[in-house]
Amino acid sequence: MNKFSKLIIWIVSLIGIGQSIWLVGLVVPIDHLSPVVVQTIQTDTPWIMVSAVIVSVVVALVSLIMLLIALFAPRKADQLQFVSPQGRLSISKAAVEKILQNRVMTQNNVNNVVVKLRLRTRNRVVRVSVKAVDKLNQDLVKLGEAIQNNIAEEIQQLMNVEVKKVRVKVIPFEASTKREKASRPRVV
Repeated sequence: MNKFSKLIIWIVSLIGIGQSIWLVGLVVPIDHLSPVVVQTIQTDTPWIMVSAVIVSVVVALVSLIMLLIALFAPRKADQLQFVSPQGRLSISKAAVEKILQNRVMTQNNVNNVVVKLRLRTRNRVVRVSVKAVDKLNQDLVKLGEAIQNNIAEEIQQLMNVEVKKVRVKVIPFEASTKREKASRPRVV
């Protein structure tokens, strides 16, 4: 989750908690809180007080959960940084995706390769999802396993981070919706 999303969730959750406290103080007489918000009429009807307390508790719980998510959600990264005595090196996510895409295309006889990479900064873990179209009608299970192994080796070699999961989806050429792009180039 990026910083802007965390900030927005944090602000909305604080507003929700404040709103729930205001609603309870408006309907239910509380010694210190009610004189501040008593500009409106308080009611003695029990069902209104009970419903206000229930609504207020639900809003406060949802707001508290949002606040906890905003505070403790792991940050996604667009680049991975390595620091050494010689200097600092940053590798962007797009560059790694392009390298992995080219490696899969050259070593596995597939086309239309789409690689999506998810980096986590805290524990330096990578998740990869790969979609490809088989162009030689190979065994899809073996091809998927070969792609998984290639991706894991390449990430280990490039970034020296743990590969948590590699998800591969290989589509046979006949089932491909993009047959023109998946076929071999036309030579004129």
